[in-house]
Amino acid sequence: MTPRRKRLPSLGQCAGCLGWGLRVQSPFCSPCHQWRSKRNHPEGQCRRCKRLWRINDEGFCRACVVAVTEYDAAWYFEPAQAAEQPTWTQLAFCLPASVRRPALPTGTYRLQTDGRYHAPGWARAQRPALVVDDKRICPQAVRGQVALFPAPYRLLERHAIAIRGRLQGDLTRLKPLVDEVQAEHRLGRSWRVSAMDAMALALAARDAAGQDLVDAVILDALPHQPAGVTRVLNKAGLLASDLDHAVAVLPHSQRPRSQPQPRSCDHCLSWGRNQVCDACRHWRRKYADQRGRCGRCGAGPLPLQNGRCRDCTRQRLQLGPDTDTGTWRQLRFAGPSLAGGSATRRDLLADRPGVSPPVVLTGQATIFEVERDWRPLAGALLPAPLPPVKALLADFARYTTENRWNQQVHEPMARVLRVAATWLGADTVFREDELRALHRVFGGKGRIRGLVAFLDQREQLVPSPPRRNRDEAFVQRTIAAFPPRISDELGTWVGVLRGVSRSHHRVTDYATMRRYLIYLATPLADWTTRYTTLRQVTEADITATVTAVKGPRAHERAVAVRSLFRALKHATVFLDPTRGLRITRQELLPTTLAPGRPAGLLETSSNPATRLVLALVALHATSGTDLRNLVLSDVLLTRRQLLIRRPHGRHVVHLDDTTADLLHAWLRYRHRRWPRTVNSHLLVTQQTVSATDPVCADYVYRRFDPAGLTLRAVRADRILDEARESEDPVHLVRVFGISITTAMKYIHAAHPHRAGPVPH
Repeated sequence: MTPRRKRLPSLGQCAGCLGWGLRVQSPFCSPCHQWRSKRNHPEGQCRRCKRLWRINDEGFCRACVVAVTEYDAAWYFEPAQAAEQPTWTQLAFCLPASVRRPALPTGTYRLQTDGRYHAPGWARAQRPALVVDDKRICPQAVRGQVALFPAPYRLLERHAIAIRGRLQGDLTRLKPLVDEVQAEHRLGRSWRVSAMDAMALALAARDAAGQDLVDAVILDALPHQPAGVTRVLNKAGLLASDLDHAVAVLPHSQRPRSQPQPRSCDHCLSWGRNQVCDACRHWRRKYADQRGRCGRCGAGPLPLQNGRCRDCTRQRLQLGPDTDTGTWRQLRFAGPSLAGGSATRRDLLADRPGVSPPVVLTGQATIFEVERDWRPLAGALLPAPLPPVKALLADFARYTTENRWNQQVHEPMARVLRVAATWLGADTVFREDELRALHRVFGGKGRIRGLVAFLDQREQLVPSPPRRNRDEAFVQRTIAAFPPRISDELGTWVGVLRGVSRSHHRVTDYATMRRYLIYLATPLADWTTRYTTLRQVTEADITATVTAVKGPRAHERAVAVRSLFRALKHATVFLDPTRGLRITRQELLPTTLAPGRPAGLLETSSNPATRLVLALVALHATSGTDLRNLVLSDVLLTRRQLLIRRPHGRHVVHLDDTTADLLHAWLRYRHRRWPRTVNSHLLVTQQTVSATDPVCADYVYRRFDPAGLTLRAVRADRILDEARESEDPVHLVRVFGISITTAMKYIHAAHPHRAGPVPH
């Protein structure tokens, strides 16, 4: 069999791209043959050259694809305009594959890492470089013209980018000098870019001032002055040798980052930068349901208070009711000043030359005590503080800085202290009640507890009398609602439970007595309608009362009734109708969590206090009350132990490596965040560092919310896990410090096969 002869390429013109050269597959060159063999290239008329040949999905033949990607990108950016222009195609040589021109796909706009859509690289390469020149930045002035007053210029980094196309000629002449300085000092490419931007700003400021040379003041006000820029300008002869020009340029520290356009507020017409100023925005939220036309100036519809808009209400507070007869409105500045500074209304009032003395003079005696009404100061102008008041405010600012207060917490407290010290004197002893009243007048933002702690340290505070517990108030209010004789008997019961009538009786808190009164609400209401004293209650009444409800409610009512009548029996000559009362209840055994639920518990938070609480509960079954009552003296770092103090005794927790590391991390964070706190508790927050109170119970229990668990469930799961490993209740008592009764409950829950009833 004769071998097939290999076909050699021929020399000629390609029928596809019309190029001249080697044709591998006659009459086509190799690229056009591959283009022709693709299935997604059907027969059709090319959009650009109008030839009938194989076209791609975008309607171009291969020769036109090469032309578009190399020199005719108008068909990509503006195809409609490009179709109206004459079309030509550059013929090419059909060279070997190593140097041939591939027909790349035109592509689409793609999302890049900067968050924007960009054209392909070949299309961007054909775009001419844009001349960047923002005429609003440093407009050129007439050379030699003397200005009436120097206008300040604010030179920012973004301005150099906006005028890069303006001074290309001057910067081109300076490039050899830049190269010379760069070589002398061995500077890098980043310095070159920064130096060119700085010189562009300097030359633009020179032209805006109408000068021939660059003033030294301009160099001092550049946003960044790389080393060597002054040397380059000096070599070029563009640097002024004296300060005769006196070009006004703001220093870098006074240049704002952004300059919004000034405008007038739509409500109060004050001049600022927002459509509605901050004060009017707050007024609109507060009085949104009272819109209408102002009864004084007639403006509207606006939010009103007592028929007046905010501007007229403010003028009435400041100038008195005599302004009601006119309709004029005093225009004001709102927010930062137009000069670019940060002068607010409070700063303008603080710089007033007039100083008002305090109302209460030093050494003035008080004839009688009266509660002050601070409400007129809510919208009044505050006088400038005296030097002693300024010193007191400075001490308070240092105190807040040492305790790491943020600005939102410091400012309301400083305003309350300034007003109180201005009216009462900086050396006076302040009453806590007056500070709280003044705090409510100014909106009640922040917590007054920190200011009270500051004045208490300076011995300038008269603390308020201890407020009555809300549970105590409920108990006394409920007892007072009964008839006199029954009310006296209930008061005797409260005295017995509080240890007043019987010193050896264990004191019961008011929260427990509140629950007892709730359980006894229905029986007491029934007995009040039938009896005049609780002595008339019989055993039948007690039985009927307890059996009227079922389940746990019956047990709760029986406990409350037994507590009431046993206390009255010992306090007065009384027969106890509850003797022999027995109510059984179903004891609920503790339950365990689903497998895998506690996994990853520590990873739910990065807060050091939260991680410590999670570890102590999940690993050592510490209760919420124990966590709140822990103090720093209970932490034995050398022994790696925690001492938990309970009413019935003490329990020592031996820390493992994980809990010890978390405890060290929290103690370091606590000392770094609040180094001067007076609170001795282990767990503290921003609200408790300035006092001696423990954290609230809600703070401890909410540490488990991100994991979807509860403290009690995690603690019970830990004790149950230990009970499965050991059937000895004494072991649970020693490890977790629980009572023997509680330990037996967990043993019965973990090992139901053990005989014996669950202890009550």
